[in-house]
Amino acid sequence: MAQRPLRILLVNRHMNIGGVETYLYRLCAGLGRRGHQVGLLTEGGLFEDKVKEAGARLHKVRNLAKDWPTLLPELVSCGYDVVHGHNYHSARVACALAKRLHKPYLMSVHGPRPRLKQLLFRDWSERVIVMSEGDRDNICWWGGVPPSRVTLSFYGIDTDRFHPGIPTDDLRAELELQGVPVIVFVSRFSNRKADVGHALLDALPTLRQQHTNLRLLLVGEGPEREGLETHLARTNEVCKTAAATMIGPRRDVERFMALATIAVCTANTALEAMACGVPTLAAGRTGFFGLVSSGNFEDARALCFADHGTSPREMSPTPFLEVIPDLLQRLPQAQKQALETATLVAERTSVTKMALEMEGLYRSLVPVPAA
Repeated sequence: MAQRPLRILLVNRHMNIGGVETYLYRLCAGLGRRGHQVGLLTEGGLFEDKVKEAGARLHKVRNLAKDWPTLLPELVSCGYDVVHGHNYHSARVACALAKRLHKPYLMSVHGPRPRLKQLLFRDWSERVIVMSEGDRDNICWWGGVPPSRVTLSFYGIDTDRFHPGIPTDDLRAELELQGVPVIVFVSRFSNRKADVGHALLDALPTLRQQHTNLRLLLVGEGPEREGLETHLARTNEVCKTAAATMIGPRRDVERFMALATIAVCTANTALEAMACGVPTLAAGRTGFFGLVSSGNFEDARALCFADHGTSPREMSPTPFLEVIPDLLQRLPQAQKQALETATLVAERTSVTKMALEMEGLYRSLVPVPAA
């Protein structure tokens, strides 16, 4: 007998540009294609339209922590079977909401959290989802949750959007990048992730001594953008040309990844760049991992591509000064290896596989109706 479709309520504070937000609208789409009804409780943001495009229902509040009770009648009428909160702030609301709805509650962790703050957190779900072994290790201690309660999941990548061979001639012409090597740093400019951009800007004048036409593009947004723009201006003064350019937030980020000679990313964004068949350096808030290949993919994934856990090297200009010249020297070989990695990403991290896995977790929480 066929199982009935589920009604799933996701809870996440913001829907601005970011890895968690990308994950959520892809999850909405994947679950929707499997026949489930999905809702998202959020304060909204630039990506909220993506949620609607995915066929999910948007429940929007001005302040998630304070205003969620005002939507209780609406949420009750939707008949959701399970409430799934993402990260700590949203999980607090999801936990309280699930109790009010008398429905099962699930929490996903999307990044490390200081253990002192974990001690103050009391809204863990019985089953906790993590996106990497690094995240699992971060929460598995006496002040967090035992390993037996943790399930490892992954970020699904939309390979219809991110794939090798995306045309970029018009974008190269627009940015006057014809025939020049380009480093593209794609990230949310916040906290330690912005440190990657600063390290690249520090390294750029030295890199250009050997590769005089090398360009650096910074694609993203976040609270550290102003500091990066100031640093970028100083770097261009040193280089005596517009060697670095602030692109800002873009909805066509796949085109920037595709035009990259080398992409520098972390977490979900690193997987997107690899899916485009671009040599990708994993670098993020936990440091520098390096070039991801089919040979070290699992090691990089366990650290969420330098976003979780402890990366092999601290963030500084030094690893970029060591790795980038070598990559540019052997570029044809690196590009061939990148295409192999793209195939691996498509096989292991599809949105369909992600949605199927999450469906199984939801069904394990939802009581089976009596025959």
